[in-house]
Amino acid sequence: RPRPACLARRSTIDCRDYPPKVSTTTRTSLGQARLQDSVTLMLNSRFLFLLAYSFLLPRLPAAGAYEILSDKPAISRTSSVRVDVVDQDSGAAIPVRVIVTSSSGEHVDGSGQGLYRDGRFFAVGSFQVHVPPGDTLFQIAHGPHYVSVSEKIPVQPQRDMHVRFALRPWFSPADRGWYGGDSHVHAQHDATAAIKTDLRYMALQARANDLNFVTEAGSAVDYTDMDQLDTPTFLLRYAPEIRPGPYVGHLNTPGIQPPLAAEDLSQYTNRPLPAQSLFDVVRQRGGVVIHTHPMTPPHQLHWMGAGELYSDAVMRNCANLVDVDAKHTQQLWFAALNLGNDVGVSSYTDSALGRVNTASPGDRRLYCHSEQFDYVSLVDAMRQGRTMATNGGPVFVFLNVDSAGPGETLDVSSSPVLAHLQVHALHKLREIELFQNGRRIHSFPQSEPHREQLALDHQVLVPAGPRSWLVARVEDEKGNWCLTSPIYLRRLPTDAEDPSLTWSAILEINNAIRFVRLRREFFAHMLVTVRPPVTIQTVELLRNGEPIQTLTPEKGDQIVASEMPVTGIDGEYQMGWVSYPGPQQAHHFQADLPVTASGWYAVRASLSQGQQLVSDACLFEASHPQSHALSIAHLSGRDTQLTLWGYGEEVAVSELLPPFERGEWWYPRNTYWRLQGQFGDQPFHFGWPPEQPVERFRVHASRRE
Repeated sequence: RPRPACLARRSTIDCRDYPPKVSTTTRTSLGQARLQDSVTLMLNSRFLFLLAYSFLLPRLPAAGAYEILSDKPAISRTSSVRVDVVDQDSGAAIPVRVIVTSSSGEHVDGSGQGLYRDGRFFAVGSFQVHVPPGDTLFQIAHGPHYVSVSEKIPVQPQRDMHVRFALRPWFSPADRGWYGGDSHVHAQHDATAAIKTDLRYMALQARANDLNFVTEAGSAVDYTDMDQLDTPTFLLRYAPEIRPGPYVGHLNTPGIQPPLAAEDLSQYTNRPLPAQSLFDVVRQRGGVVIHTHPMTPPHQLHWMGAGELYSDAVMRNCANLVDVDAKHTQQLWFAALNLGNDVGVSSYTDSALGRVNTASPGDRRLYCHSEQFDYVSLVDAMRQGRTMATNGGPVFVFLNVDSAGPGETLDVSSSPVLAHLQVHALHKLREIELFQNGRRIHSFPQSEPHREQLALDHQVLVPAGPRSWLVARVEDEKGNWCLTSPIYLRRLPTDAEDPSLTWSAILEINNAIRFVRLRREFFAHMLVTVRPPVTIQTVELLRNGEPIQTLTPEKGDQIVASEMPVTGIDGEYQMGWVSYPGPQQAHHFQADLPVTASGWYAVRASLSQGQQLVSDACLFEASHPQSHALSIAHLSGRDTQLTLWGYGEEVAVSELLPPFERGEWWYPRNTYWRLQGQFGDQPFHFGWPPEQPVERFRVHASRRE
């Protein structure tokens, strides 16, 4: 009879020897050997064989442990370790994210694709590495829904080891109908790549991080037969990231069919507020729109930052979702909600997987609540705001008020109402917070000792007047966080219109042209928006408190060479301005004006109902030797005041470099930024460094305490 394979790799039993000892060896999480089974048998040889066989069947080690399947002399002069990784519950092989650190401190590649900066690679259930003798560290993960392992394995000289890890699933959002994904991934963003990447390796990375879906946002790869990378639990689709122009921001468009062709973009973007025209066409094609990396970098608005989000929030015409990646972007999202917009939360990575220094799909992510697992249903969940966002860690919060969940509106005839939170956290929690209209209304005490599951309740007052909204946020001691989309609360019988003046203003002075190049000339770029029925009568650029240029929308637009002032994407900046929707009814105004003289610059707008808006001021120094950018943004309305200051330097003004030779449009040197404001009676403040190294910004008198 053939000898069972399981016996071939474990202790040999000779049935002629009495009493035989049967043992198997497992390494614990500390890497120490222990006797798994030991039994003395005084039975006939046939029964001995069967009983021994039952004891020696392959069994999975405890979570966090590894099992040595074989350890034999190597054929070559080097040592190797072959690793299998399985789900502890099912025993099935699972794709994994791995970092292997040898005894010499070097990272080792087990994929053949190349290593990312932190040493990670990805594999489908099994991989092999060649390492020098000594303790070798294996860090293995399968996303936030499994307990990751970190184990040192002592590797002997010229040995070939075969080990197995079993990862424990601790919580599955998908079992509750919440599917995790990343709507902003570039398999290969650039023409060349340091990592051997393609759609297949991108899909492997996503599945290794236990994602259910990815929207590929545009790459130099072949999209043929893309759907063949789908599995029963993973979907891959394509929807290109749209970059309409400076001071607009970048947009992701999951679900759009067909995608917008690059040559067709100009018909939607060469106009004021181009994102709003794109919202219409994307939604007509079945997609949703996400404002991505809205404050990247936080110190400037020119290229990647979501500059138009300020105006869109005032006009109540926003994207379906806003990507939140930190607490300061959370505040910008809160401000948009406070101004009466239905905007769900999302998060993203913007992974460029051909680069060594990049995130992996799902390192930040969104979860969509859907009764069915298909891409159309997931996109519909995004459209309805049935989402939550995390930074990829093992912490989750589910929020309900009565029967309403995220994205839904609950009409109530009495107050208070009961908010119910369910929290699942692998690690000890630092914060469990409930926000209403941007204000933190409750912080729940932490449980001692830590529990992986919590059920919490809190009574919430629902004010009369314009509707309010509720969001839950949790964060653990390792910095992992989860944030829900809002539940909207409407107090009956009235839902009064908000009478507050709602407005935004942006002023940025820099020497960038429209697209990623620097010049010696500096321009002031201004965008002012007010909510109808209020209109803009005049817009002034102030220096040291005095107007140096007064623009009147009623006198008409000035557009040079058919290129839209401020937000047009091609060519050099020239003096120009434009109003929207037209000169006689200007709710929005944007202008480019040259700046040559030093001084404190600000924007002032006079409005149809007699009000005046004045921005904070920034100091422009004409003699400054470096390229630099000065940014100011305001967003104001009901119980909402938000202000952004930003500064950054780049290469000397005298230097002119070809585009893309370096990231010169980022102004990454000597940066300073501050986001501050107030929701109701609660102030907030974020930024770095804590104080201005050099005074370049001043608060306008109307906003001083």
